[in-house]
Amino acid sequence: MDQELLDQAIALAARGYQVAVQREDDENGNLVWGAFVPEMPSCFAQGETVESAIEALNTVREDYIYFLMKHGVPVPEPTPRAPVGDDSSTERAGAEVTSSN
Repeated sequence: MDQELLDQAIALAARGYQVAVQREDDENGNLVWGAFVPEMPSCFAQGETVESAIEALNTVREDYIYFLMKHGVPVPEPTPRAPVGDDSSTERAGAEVTSSN
C-alpha cells in the first residue's frame, strides 16, 4: 500500500460521515449487527455488537476510500445530518443512522 495515500484516506474517512446500523440474523439465525455508510455503496461491516460493527466499519471505510483514491474515483462528501427522526438518508429498512465519530 502507498502509505501517503493511506494517510490521506484515513484523514478523509475521519470526516463526519453518518453510519447506519441495523440488526440482522446470520445464516444460522444468530443476531449480528450491520453497519454501513449511506454515501458509500458496498461499504459495510458486521459485528456481534453495535460497537464492534461500527469499529469494523471504520477500518472498512478507510480501505474503501483508499481504493477510490488509488483508482481516481471521487470520494463522496459526507451528507449533512438529517433532522432527528428523519430516516430518509438510507433506503435499508430498519436502519438507524448515527454519528460515525
